Amino acid sequence: MTWESAVRDILADVDAAPVFARPDATVEEIVRRLRQPAAAIMLLLIDPLVPAVDRAMLLAAIGPLATELAPGTRIAAIDIASGAASADIAAAAHFLAKAQSTTGQVLRVEAES
Repeated sequence: MTWESAVRDILADVDAAPVFARPDATVEEIVRRLRQPAAAIMLLLIDPLVPAVDRAMLLAAIGPLATELAPGTRIAAIDIASGAASADIAAAAHFLAKAQSTTGQVLRVEAES
């Protein structure tokens, strides 16, 4: 199972909209999607192959977007390292989606060493 499928499965019963940042998407496209709330929490998941500058811009946008979308919508991000386990990514997504008193949080999911 891919990490994207694992995230979709674990969020099936939660009011969360995952936004997958892939290497072929522009930062502008991704931010535009995050600004169109489709759930109680917009959850950005950054693919390990997203270029470093794009990754940095997306991570830097989370705080200001949290302010912009509050109080109606929460936002969070998961910065995924190469080799991270699908189950760990899904668990982080579930945690952020269920943490109703948080917005603007970023979690980094690393590969096990």
